[in-house]
Amino acid sequence: MHDIDINYADFRKLDLNLLVAFDALLTERHVGRAADRLFIGQPAMSHALARLRTLFDDELFVRTGKRMEPTDLALAVGPRVRAWLSEGADFLLREDTFDPAHAEGLIRLSIPDGLEALILPPLMALLRAEAPGIGIRVQPLAVENLLPALDDDAVDLAVVAVDLPLRRWHRRAEWLRCGFNCIYAPAHLQLPASPTLADLAACDHVVSSYRGDATSVLDQLFASHGLNRRVVASLASMASIMGTLRQSPLLTIQPDLYLGRLLDMDGLAVTPLRSDPPIEISVSAVWHHRHDRDPRHRYVRERMSGVVRSLQRRDTRAAI
Repeated sequence: MHDIDINYADFRKLDLNLLVAFDALLTERHVGRAADRLFIGQPAMSHALARLRTLFDDELFVRTGKRMEPTDLALAVGPRVRAWLSEGADFLLREDTFDPAHAEGLIRLSIPDGLEALILPPLMALLRAEAPGIGIRVQPLAVENLLPALDDDAVDLAVVAVDLPLRRWHRRAEWLRCGFNCIYAPAHLQLPASPTLADLAACDHVVSSYRGDATSVLDQLFASHGLNRRVVASLASMASIMGTLRQSPLLTIQPDLYLGRLLDMDGLAVTPLRSDPPIEISVSAVWHHRHDRDPRHRYVRERMSGVVRSLQRRDTRAAI
């Protein structure tokens, strides 16, 4: 295909709606019926015809009885105008039907370790069954690097359990909200059956490093009661956190999602975090708006949303 040098200034002189009016007139051969087809008044259609005659320097349609018969020029350019309008409508208005079974491509995710263990197994099972041509690549990123990675198109979708300073070009979808659980090993740490915030503040804590800086919703909760958490370790892997708890007198507070089937909870106690007022955390998806309408991205986001929403078990107290 040869490149065509387009003089864009020429298009400023052309009202493309006139071509729509021309096609309606050529179809109906009647000013009134053409106006009805375009949902405009007959005077507006007559005005459009006058402008078309000036544009083409031709009468275009000649009245013959009750009909408007096209001139030779109108008949000659008619098919080209129709083809142009059809191509434009197809390009701008029609959305291609998305067939997951034939879709191909790679979706790049950033997702915390615990949520990855929850989401990826069922998600991959869905993709292999429905969209085997779509691949997934997970690349863990620190919280402060998530938005730059989305902006630079290094990552397609970030799953987060923290608030991010989103800009107008970012999109966010909340998938679920949940409370928190306290997890510890009774062999190393003794706590009441329903520990207070003061009881928890007296313990040494291990936290998930993906949460970012130390100022989190939990720290704000303790601070609102005049308390501070003593964080002695920040680990990226949930398996490492659980292993650490089994060998040390430490406590971790994690979102209340069902992970007992995925992590070895043997020897660990789980109790809900009780506070007044109760606090929750949001698990959300964040992406750049450039991917809003990409059918592969929308499909994966919808499938992930379904997986995440199925994770919350209100009758089961476990943690990620």
